[in-house]
Amino acid sequence: MAQQIQDLVASIRKDGIEVAQKEAAQIIADAKAQAEDLIREAKKEAASLLEKAQREIDTRDQSARSSLQQASRDVQLSLKKAITTQLDRLLVEQVEKAYASNDLVSLIASVVASLGDAKQHEVQLSRKDFDALAKSLAGQLSDAIKAGLEIKPVASVSTGFRIAAKDGASFYDFSAEETAALLKPFLSAAIEKIVFSSAN
Repeated sequence: MAQQIQDLVASIRKDGIEVAQKEAAQIIADAKAQAEDLIREAKKEAASLLEKAQREIDTRDQSARSSLQQASRDVQLSLKKAITTQLDRLLVEQVEKAYASNDLVSLIASVVASLGDAKQHEVQLSRKDFDALAKSLAGQLSDAIKAGLEIKPVASVSTGFRIAAKDGASFYDFSAEETAALLKPFLSAAIEKIVFSSAN
């Protein structure tokens, strides 16, 4: 009987060990499966985070490029405006210098000669130019003055001159500002080509 008890204990022990080994194997298999699931989910989440981070980087990069392009355009426009303003001022100064010379008398005489009917017009000058050029103009335009052309100073002309109809219906403005404005379109293309070619 002792043998039977030993056999029974050995059988129970063997069955218990086998059950325990099976349970241990199942626990290990379940743990491995869970570990694989966790690793798969972690990889998926890491890939999602990387993709999101890349999208954010791309968005910031595009935004930075757009901001840089806008700032570049603003600087170019500001520079262009500053240079154009300076060139306009210099152009007016050069025209004023040309009008301050004795060539103004010849220019006025040429314009008056092209009018045809001088008696219906008057030459308007600044007080300063009238005082300085009256004698020269009277000499060079004597025939037109005899025909009725008038030469007089007016407060509204600061440099250059105007040829106005006596009835006030129209006038030709040859002031430094107007002459510079007329010349400007012919200079702008050349200046823009030189100064702003890199901006385009």
